[in-house]
Amino acid sequence: MPSAFVEEKIKSYQPKIVECLRGAGDILAARQEMGGKTRGNVPPWPGSGDGDFHGTLAAIWVWSRAKDLLGDDRFSLPIASAWTFVESSWSDFIPRSLGAHASDEAAYDCAMVLRAWLAGDGPYAPLDEESSRRERVASAARLLGAYVTDLEKLDGREFKDPGFLAWTLGEYARAVGDRGLSATARRFVEAAFGMKSPPPFAAEPAARDGLFDFSCTTATRVLAVIGAEGPIPFVGAWLRERVAPAVPPGLVARPMDENTWNSCAAATLGYAFSVSTDPTFFDAYKSVMDELDLRAENGALGRMSGYSAETAATFYYAMASASILGKI
Repeated sequence: MPSAFVEEKIKSYQPKIVECLRGAGDILAARQEMGGKTRGNVPPWPGSGDGDFHGTLAAIWVWSRAKDLLGDDRFSLPIASAWTFVESSWSDFIPRSLGAHASDEAAYDCAMVLRAWLAGDGPYAPLDEESSRRERVASAARLLGAYVTDLEKLDGREFKDPGFLAWTLGEYARAVGDRGLSATARRFVEAAFGMKSPPPFAAEPAARDGLFDFSCTTATRVLAVIGAEGPIPFVGAWLRERVAPAVPPGLVARPMDENTWNSCAAATLGYAFSVSTDPTFFDAYKSVMDELDLRAENGALGRMSGYSAETAATFYYAMASASILGKI
């Protein structure tokens, strides 16, 4: 496709994306606790007082992306306060190893540390600045690298989705130039997913019990390949030839976490379009996002019908909105 066509499509979304992330950022900032022992925490939903480690990291991602797009400092204080909560509660959520005694959410927590840091100024700050935070982030990356190296069960979902974990590890490794972690991510992706065609997004099995089913694992395996290899021409060709036939024509009905799952899928569709320039991805992205936009309120989203704005669902929706710009 001509680059002018791609630029035109992406440019047409810019104002809506800015408005979405501004609104999402404002809602999450209004929910943030600014006093007490959990100062900086962003609870998972309105009225909750729970300490939410990965939810606070998700809010940092939203604020950091909004700050980048808006070009102002309106979210600087919420970001700083959120990092204070993350660092003060680190030992409560990030274990010394991701072995059998770690919580079910610990690997996801490590991945969200990397996602939040990558979205902000961390990767670009001089090495002598934020050195303590940089080392914490690096330790989370090492834990995640060891985890995927030893991972045998590849059908994990939600917090144990291997695609999300490997994608994030690969993105971090490339950003900081860590060849060892890059090789780890690449080996895992080659063994777990390879470059074969994924199954249709809409055919992904749906959970009908448990608490969550928010991650589109078909989508995240595609992201894992991009994360391991980078957005290079070879990956663009793979997306056009082998992934495009699997994309959904529109929003996929799901019994649980329908909005979050579809936001996860849309994040991949938008990012795949920015890498491949294939209009198949754009058309699918637009169809899914048009429906999600109708369900969102001021940039925030609940996990499914009947739920008020939640941090996790809002994060995935914001990520979907920004994905077409290549900011994910």
